[in-house]
Formats: sequence, C-alpha cells, structure tokens
Amino acid sequence: MSEFSMNIDEQNFVKPKPKGQLMKKFWTILCTLLVLLIPIAFLHGIIDDRENYRKEAVDTIASSWGNSQVIASPVLYSKQKKEKDEIQKYFPVNNYNVDIQVSTEVRKKGIFKVPVYTADVLLKGDFKNIYGTSAPSNVFMEISVKDSTGFIEEPQFKIGNNPSVKTGSTQISTTINPAEKYIPFEITYKLRGLNDLYMNVDGQSNKFSVKGNWSNPSFVGNFLPSERTIDKQSFSAEWSVPKIATSSLVKPQIGVSLLVPVDNYRMADRTLKYAFLFLALTFLSYFVFEIVSKDKRKIHPLQYCMLGAAIQIFYLLLVSISEFLPFGAAYLISALMILALIGMYTYFVLTKAKGKVFSILIVALMAILYAFLYVLLLLQDFALLLGSFGMFIIIAAIMYVTKDVEWYSEE
Repeated sequence: MSEFSMNIDEQNFVKPKPKGQLMKKFWTILCTLLVLLIPIAFLHGIIDDRENYRKEAVDTIASSWGNSQVIASPVLYSKQKKEKDEIQKYFPVNNYNVDIQVSTEVRKKGIFKVPVYTADVLLKGDFKNIYGTSAPSNVFMEISVKDSTGFIEEPQFKIGNNPSVKTGSTQISTTINPAEKYIPFEITYKLRGLNDLYMNVDGQSNKFSVKGNWSNPSFVGNFLPSERTIDKQSFSAEWSVPKIATSSLVKPQIGVSLLVPVDNYRMADRTLKYAFLFLALTFLSYFVFEIVSKDKRKIHPLQYCMLGAAIQIFYLLLVSISEFLPFGAAYLISALMILALIGMYTYFVLTKAKGKVFSILIVALMAILYAFLYVLLLLQDFALLLGSFGMFIIIAAIMYVTKDVEWYSEE
C-alpha cells in the first residue's frame, strides 16, 4: 500500500467521540440514590427498636410504681333480695367535686427518663336520694381506679353523718338516713401513676381542680379546663362541667398528661422522612459541579456512595446523641460533624485541594438545608407551607445554575 493511500485512510478515519456521557452519569447517580434507600429503611428500624426499648423501660417502672390512672366517680347502691334475684338500687351523683394535688418526679431506667406522680385525691359531693323514704338504710359505696397497685394508703370514707373510716378495700358498707334528700360524701386517698391522670365526669354538676409541680402538662379528654395557669415550675387547672354537656358522650373524661418536653425518637423519625430529599439535593449539587467545573473533574459513583453514607450517618448520630442531650443540641452536634466531614472530603479528595470555593459552597448549602429542616420540625403546623416555598426556591436555583448547559452536546 502506498504512502499516499495510507494518508487518505488516516484522514478519513475519525475516532468517535463519546456521546451521552451526561445522561449516563445522571442515571448512575439515580441508581445510587435508589440503592441508598435501603439503609434508610434500616435507620427507621433502629429508631423503632430504640423506641421499643423506651416502652419496655416505661412498662418496667409502671409494674412497680403504677400505670396511668383513671379515677372513677364513687358509686352508692343497695342490695335487696327479691325471691331468687338480687336487685341493686343506685343513687345518682348530684354534686361532684374533685381536688387533686400532684407531686411529680422523673424516674430513670437505664438511659430513659419517665415522669411519675403521686396524687393526693379528694372526692367530695353528694348523692341524690331518688327513692325517698322508701330507700334502704343499708348501702354500699365503691370507688375504683384503673390500676389499684398505685394505692399507697387506705382510702378514707365519710358518708352522711357517719364518722370517717378507713378500709382495706375500695368498698365500704354503711347506713344512711332515708329521710335525707341528699347524701353527702367525702373520700381521700393517695395514688401513684405515670404519664397520664384521667377523671370520669358523672355528676349532675362537676367541678375539678388539679395542681402540680410539672412545667409541661397537656390537658386531655373531652373538655379543656375553664381556667389554667402554667409556669416554669408548676401548673394548675380547673374544670366546670354541667350534666347537659355530657349527655351525648359515653364515659366522658377530663385529664392531664405529663409530657417530656421533646420526644427525641418522634423528632428523629420525622427528620428521617427528609433523608431522600437531602441525598437528592446533595448529589444534584455535585452533579452540577461536574458539569460546570472548568477542569471537568469527575466524581466516581463509589464516591457518591460515600457521600450518601456520610449523610445517613447524621441520623444515627442524631438518635444516639439525643438519648443523652436535648434534641436541639444533638441536632446541632450531628449536623456540624457531618458538615465538617463532607467539607474536608470535598476539598481534599474530590477537588484535590483546588476547589476551595466549591467546598465552601457545598458546606453552606448543606448547612442551609439542615437549618431549614430544623425549622420545619419546630413549626409543624406550617411545615407544608414552608416546605413548598423551599422546594420552589431550590428548583429555581437549579434551573438558573444549569441554564447554560448544552444537554445535547457530544461531551
């Protein structure tokens, strides 16, 4: 073959240029994101396990201290035999007043803290004698609570004009004057419990008063208190509920729930729901960096995996640290650790100590995302609104940064 013909062949042969490299890289990053969804599922499992450990600690304390309590209104009735049957006649509660002084403390089981309380209970009021002079003189009175193991002293009963007596049970047998239209009563006892304290609303006229040395109460049940005061060391609340307000309810109740200020597992679980968004935005930032960087520096898919793993470690750090520190402090420490790790890895490994500006930008971007997420966690009622505006701003920024990219170019 002549030299001339060889030159022609060399001129006609053009080495093909790679096409579609940007799209190939995009699909690789997307597949990496999907793979990283697997560890997110494991993280949800870890949070559930730790929460179950906490529930076990609560159950252990409840078995020896007393569970959440429900204080039922007292019952006054008589027993009469008619042929082979036993007939019970009940006296309805007329005025029903409850006064409770709650003394709270925090018990620990391992690393978990559980609020418990001791309640000084005073039940006072009267029963209406709807049977008139035909009412039997021998009657029984009963009281009940949800968990009777919480009693720490014998109940003391005072019915009608009879003297106060203590019994070794929740029932007492006594006598009344059938000529009286109303039968007054007064009952006192001490009761232990944890987390919640409920009271049944059964009287014709009901008044409740609860006071305690807890700064984070939550008022629960069918009715909110008509008056309440909460400060840094104590709370007080009063309810006034007429019979007509309870006529359409089955077993109406009011109550107080003693809350731990922040449930770290619930907050961590809510934070983890944004994990995919964090991964996607971070990977997108590095992808844009690959596109617009002047030296066309490439980031290997394994390096994307390591970045994703670092982001997911944040949630593990958050759960573990929040078991010993307040959630806000745990969030800040975890975020700073991850920002430092990703910032140094970006600067020293990905950009080879040549991309100081990009390293600062990526750390700033992630810091903004972490701060934005924390605000969403605090403002739960406005989370959707703020999240929508945040996503709008992020998409607009991505459109602006990639406005000059030729997506159909050969390289």
